[in-house]
Amino acid sequence: MVNVWPKRSRTKLALSDGATVVVIGGGPAGSFFALRLLQRAREKRKQVNVVILERKSEVCFYGPVSFALWEGCNYCAGGLSPRLVDALRASSLEVPEDIVESRAVEVVVHADWKSIQLYVPEGREMISVFRGSRPRQRVGRYVNFDTWLLNRAAEEGAQVVTAEAVGLARSSEGKPLVYYRLPDAKEQTTMSVEADLLVLALGVNRRAGLVLREDPLVRELRKVLPRFSPPRVRRAVIAEMTDENKQLGLIEGEVHFAQYGSKGLRIEMASVMPKREWLTTAILGKSVHCAEPGRLLDIVERFLDLPNIRRLIPHRARLRVRCLCHPNMTVGIGRGLVGERAAVVGDLAISRLYKDGLYSAFLTSSALADCCLEGGIDQDSLKRGYMPLIRRVRTDNRYGRLIFALSRFVLAHPTFSRILYRAVITERMTKPRERHCLASVVWNVASGDDSYRRVLLAMLHPRALWRVFRGGVLLTARDVLTERFFGLDWTGIPRYMTGVPLEEVEATRRAVFQAQGLKLPTRAPHMERIFTIRIRASKQTILRQLGSFGDPDRRYLKPRFIDIRRVKGEPNHLGTVIRYEVPLARVAFEIVLEKVEPEHYLLYRIVNGLGTGGILAFLLDELRPGVSLLTIYVGFDFPRGRGLGRLGWAIARHLFPEFAHDVVWNHSLCQIRHLAETEEEPNSPEERPSE
Repeated sequence: MVNVWPKRSRTKLALSDGATVVVIGGGPAGSFFALRLLQRAREKRKQVNVVILERKSEVCFYGPVSFALWEGCNYCAGGLSPRLVDALRASSLEVPEDIVESRAVEVVVHADWKSIQLYVPEGREMISVFRGSRPRQRVGRYVNFDTWLLNRAAEEGAQVVTAEAVGLARSSEGKPLVYYRLPDAKEQTTMSVEADLLVLALGVNRRAGLVLREDPLVRELRKVLPRFSPPRVRRAVIAEMTDENKQLGLIEGEVHFAQYGSKGLRIEMASVMPKREWLTTAILGKSVHCAEPGRLLDIVERFLDLPNIRRLIPHRARLRVRCLCHPNMTVGIGRGLVGERAAVVGDLAISRLYKDGLYSAFLTSSALADCCLEGGIDQDSLKRGYMPLIRRVRTDNRYGRLIFALSRFVLAHPTFSRILYRAVITERMTKPRERHCLASVVWNVASGDDSYRRVLLAMLHPRALWRVFRGGVLLTARDVLTERFFGLDWTGIPRYMTGVPLEEVEATRRAVFQAQGLKLPTRAPHMERIFTIRIRASKQTILRQLGSFGDPDRRYLKPRFIDIRRVKGEPNHLGTVIRYEVPLARVAFEIVLEKVEPEHYLLYRIVNGLGTGGILAFLLDELRPGVSLLTIYVGFDFPRGRGLGRLGWAIARHLFPEFAHDVVWNHSLCQIRHLAETEEEPNSPEERPSE
């Protein structure tokens, strides 16, 4: 045996029947490779012996296999993208329910103006998992994704050895030699195994605070891959938190993404992911990369205190950080990744920029397994069959850098983020879902559900740019002028989505009329607007806010030039009369509370003036305990009049254009939500959430 690099084979080396393949690293990349290789080899009726060396040693109780693994954390937020879930299913790998921590229903992209809510496409799944046995406080911590995946590899035929690789060399025949130690051995005896093929799936986080170039095993790699150098990495911070007041169910099904922080907190990418009774936060940026370990908790607390992040955390939540790490995240590409009978996969080779590290591991591992069976295991074959995939990911990451720079600039800018939000919501309210292009771009940037190249092309497509201009720039300018005309001030008011998607308009209209016990009209009225907003408060609290409608001291629906006041009755009582009056135009009408269904429905009928016979309805539905959906429906016909009266009514109609209702009610609904949620917020300092 000699520790010298053999000459490159001039002939093709095939993976022979009965060959021994040694995989160093039992994380997802190693498991994915073993599974793919064994499944494909079986299809070709070829016998391959796969040995996986995994150094982590904590007793595993998951499944029938009794090897030990996964001590501590695997330094990952644990998000499985829709593409990865699809790929796993195509490989007959259905993630068990006891491993799934949550299933996302919607993705929320945070912007300076308003956050953009995007539904997970029908038929797709975005799930979260725990990768290791940390945090120690969680129930069933031995049940986790990496353990399950490694068990599946063992069930497929891989031999899993709990051992730490300590050295590499070459045999006299040029085959890789792996030296390893068993953790439970009484004497630290070094053992060895000769491999026909060596797969290095070490990852970039073998231990906390790892500096790759100083890692002894990474240096050993050069004995089998002399030109190897690790990829560039950046430090992230991942925090696992619990809520002592058990309020995280209020954000169940949501996944939040943010690409900006503040002047003092430089953030490039962050995610907030609920997991049953836990909340996982992952943050990446200059402030994180340069931080000392003792500053990590401060960074997490400052992140949670950002206005947009503070809004997503339930008011009564009392968060406590239980687990905190400062892992590496691959942002570059490794060099010298293949050699004679050896190759690197997973994060130690390359990863998709900022997104989908697990899917990247799946891609690189699958490509290498296919290459070994279809092409060969000599250096030239590995270069031809495996490296093209690595180069495609590297090229796509270059597009990704441009995408994230553009999106970060837009989302963090007050005006540009408002324009983007307006364009997206206009598209959603006027176009069917299959014709959305802007929402698709935002979804793909947030979820990583498409290649960065295609995302950039879609972002710069003339149709997308036109919709940004027409539905964003022009309508934003109109909205701003309308707000100034009515004296609407957003200072201190959180901003939320209120628009109803086109596909949901008919169902929402039907729900409003069914609550009245009336048949759906055969036609839409001249003026019809529907608004919805989710509120993390009880129905009783929301109804109390609706009851102040018309009060002189109310804090919402107070547009300049329009006097709205209660002239008869009590809040939320039948017969209550609210009078609208525009003194300058001498236009007035009244609405009377005609029907009350406790904690569900309020129906005002328009009488005595403009829009007589029309309705203003408030519909309340409980989405889940503590979260309600408030729907507002406004519909009426404009009087036509006769003679000069026709001209007067035409002028009155122009005084109340549809977009003015949108602006005024959008502002008022955001105030109602803020007031209702604030009303349920703890008052005493002792009860306030810890941030």
